[in-house]
This record gives sequence, C-alpha cells and structure tokens, in this order.
Amino acid sequence: MSDLVIADTARVRAALTRYRVMAIITGSFLLLVVVDMIVKYGGEYVFGWTNEAFINFSSVIAIVHGWIYVVYLVTCIDLWTRMKWSLGRGFYMAMGGVVPLLSFYAERRIVAEVADSLEP
Repeated sequence: MSDLVIADTARVRAALTRYRVMAIITGSFLLLVVVDMIVKYGGEYVFGWTNEAFINFSSVIAIVHGWIYVVYLVTCIDLWTRMKWSLGRGFYMAMGGVVPLLSFYAERRIVAEVADSLEP
C-alpha cells in the first residue's frame, strides 16, 4: 500500500470514530428530549401539572441537543465526503439526529459499510 492510501485509510477511520461518538451522544440526547416532551406535555394536558423549573430544564435540554446536533452534522459531513457517498446517504446520516432511535441504527449500519470498504 502506498503512503497516500494508508493516510486516507487512517483519516477515514478517525472520521468514523468521531461519527460513532457523536451518533451515540446525539441519539441519547434526542431520546432525552423525547422523554422530556412526553413528561412535559403529558403532565400538563393529562394531569394539569406545570412546573416552571421543569419547563426551564426542558428548554435547556432542547438547546443542548440542538448544539450537539450541529456537531453531529459536521461529523456526518466529514465522513460522508471522505467516503464519497451519495447525497441520499448524507441525508440518511443527518436524519439520525432528528428521528428517535435512527442514529443508533444508522451508526451500526454505517460502521459496517465503512469496515467493509476499508478491508483489503
């Protein structure tokens, strides 16, 4: 293998590691946002329960997830461009931070595909 191919492989592996970490963090925060919204709106409309501190906490969780999602998108774009995938694949990766549980499924699938493509 030439030095260029080895360097490219190392960069793809590093991008994959960053993607994996951010996919898990983003997916976890998205689940936290979903549970938070269920408790917030379920408590408000079903039980008539409102708590100003909990509503403020909900806002903080949503804002943190939004910023984490931005970092996740950067890692998706990094891996996507290094692998030279189609636009549809990039959109699929980006949706992992918006659709609950998709980031976990997509992460496993993307890791397997990258591993298959990096094998000699």
